[in-house]
Amino acid sequence: MPDELVDRSREIGLDAVCVTEHATYRGAQVNYEYGKEHGFLVFRGMEVYTELGDMLVIGWEANIRYYLFPFEDLKREIEERDGIIIPAHPCRGEADARHRSKSEIEDELLSSICAIETHNGQMTRKSNDQAEKLRKKHGLFGTGGSDAHHVSHIGKCLTVFEDEPGDEAELIEALRGGKYRACYLEDL
Repeated sequence: MPDELVDRSREIGLDAVCVTEHATYRGAQVNYEYGKEHGFLVFRGMEVYTELGDMLVIGWEANIRYYLFPFEDLKREIEERDGIIIPAHPCRGEADARHRSKSEIEDELLSSICAIETHNGQMTRKSNDQAEKLRKKHGLFGTGGSDAHHVSHIGKCLTVFEDEPGDEAELIEALRGGKYRACYLEDL
């Protein structure tokens, strides 16, 4: 519910949130409109399942089929719109076939990203620590996200920007620029 998202975000001191539902932009749009009406910034994105894992995308307004969207097609769509791709929870674990144990990033993916999600509120510290090592190994930036499936999960992990972006274009620019850090809310 958009009201719960905005209320909880304000309660814990967030300045903005980014909504990235699986395979649809619709939920992000609904939350964006509610946030705009109530003076709270909601960025819009989407989470797309590909053969290279789940990808957070910003800059593409679409609704797609849920299962296995080809990464090359996603890359083309995002490049055409000057958007950004960020692998979500890249070290989710060996047991999840969609997220093989990640000690390496495929070249195809590495050439298309500038950041990976290193702090995910639904992953274990061990998985997040693995993602942080992967980030450092490849000289990428790291983002944080709550991956909230319930209002109580909002803000567990987050991205702290040096300069607050005001819209998706500024968010994409800031993500490419690297002037931010991923962290756990409890560590602020």
